[in-house]
Amino acid sequence: SEAMQSAGGFQFPGCYQRPAFFTLQPVLNTRKKQSQLWGAIILNYCRFHKLFELDVAEAAASPLFCNKEIRRKLDVNGIRLFMDDLVAQGNAQWVSDKEKTKANIFWRKIDHWASLIYKWVSDNGLLNTVLTVWEIQNGDNAKGQEFCGLDTRILLKALRLLEKQGQAQVFSGTSEDNLGVKFFSV
Repeated sequence: SEAMQSAGGFQFPGCYQRPAFFTLQPVLNTRKKQSQLWGAIILNYCRFHKLFELDVAEAAASPLFCNKEIRRKLDVNGIRLFMDDLVAQGNAQWVSDKEKTKANIFWRKIDHWASLIYKWVSDNGLLNTVLTVWEIQNGDNAKGQEFCGLDTRILLKALRLLEKQGQAQVFSGTSEDNLGVKFFSV
């Protein structure tokens, strides 16, 4: 994707300019700190570019993991290791656990997306009405909201969570885009 080809205005933190940052650190405590820093960079980069999926091979050649200025890059094993840490903390999910070639990125956790959407529905007087997934992602009321343009897979996870909490009911449509959702006041 285009966002993977250039940093496009994204500001990397100072640690990104240090060559050692691109090498897995052997001391456990240092590696934990390194993982936290990489995790924050990955999430902030994805949020900045509104990326919801990370292809490991594509990302390995991108500015996210490849600093041309200092001629250093994080290898695929390092990327997978730091992605595993994001998965463990609920900010990512491997599309396939075995291959670990692609991951869904949750720069906001699912419960956060769910509460943002529910608050928006409530604030806009849309409780007890049926909305489509498309309206939530692209409708006029959604413009300017952080979830506007949200990846359908992530949106559906948030809606399923609201359903589990008794705050919504998801109705089947002919495709994912015309699924209906009714939100309840609780």
